[in-house]
Amino acid sequence: MARILAISSQVVRGHVGNSAAVPVLQALGHEVMTVPTVVLTSHPGHGAFAGFPVETEALEAIFEVLAGHGWLDGLDAVMTGYFRSASQVCAAAGLVDRLKAGPTPPFVLIDPILGDLPDGLYVPEDVAATLRDRLLPSSDCITPNRFELGWLSGMPIEDAETAIAAAGRLGVACVLATSVPAGNDRLANLLVRAGRVLSAEVHRRAYVPQGTGDLIAALLLGHRLRALEERDAFTRAVAGVDETLNASIGHDELNLAGVLTRLRDVDGWPVSLVGGTAHP
Repeated sequence: MARILAISSQVVRGHVGNSAAVPVLQALGHEVMTVPTVVLTSHPGHGAFAGFPVETEALEAIFEVLAGHGWLDGLDAVMTGYFRSASQVCAAAGLVDRLKAGPTPPFVLIDPILGDLPDGLYVPEDVAATLRDRLLPSSDCITPNRFELGWLSGMPIEDAETAIAAAGRLGVACVLATSVPAGNDRLANLLVRAGRVLSAEVHRRAYVPQGTGDLIAALLLGHRLRALEERDAFTRAVAGVDETLNASIGHDELNLAGVLTRLRDVDGWPVSLVGGTAHP
């Protein structure tokens, strides 16, 4: 069992942000401390919603009290997702810097929730820029979608080749790029590390509920913290998303309740080694 600090949005109804990541991480056997950056009734894509932001001062106070109790000592991982303000990003980055400077630095996974195609950014530009400049350099792994990878790297993502080049620009040890066009109505998930690239292709679906980015990030982290090889964690993460989407057909939200008990033991998704071959 690993101990994880998860910093992201929280919704009352549905499964996005921490409301997707936390149950998945718990299903994989980990202890999670949850810090919300905003609390909403539901994803705004459903229309009318209500809620409130967590002010930066409150966020910093939460971090200080957790640290004061010693509950951040020996933390295995920090996972971040949605931020509503640049000051929130700075607060999280400051905490990560402190933890990284400690005797047992945690693994830091950042899901850079900035926007998506076709609409582009859905956070203020200063939030995206601060995340890129302040938080990304402290990360061990990031999980951008096609648009986010393009925005962070400053180059358009058209295919696997451009996605790999863009990942190389970021200076992050491990990049999981999702929703990369792969031709023939397929999308690729690319795991890029030190010149080695694994690709797991899936069929493009006509409809996908919100939250798949949070889901694959949590699955990758959760499986990795089970001491699985990175390749195995990646293939199981992709398979877990597919399993969840199959169970979510006909739902307007991810049907996590229908799959949580299966996510731990799901078989790995077939992958290929870009420039070579990797067995399933």
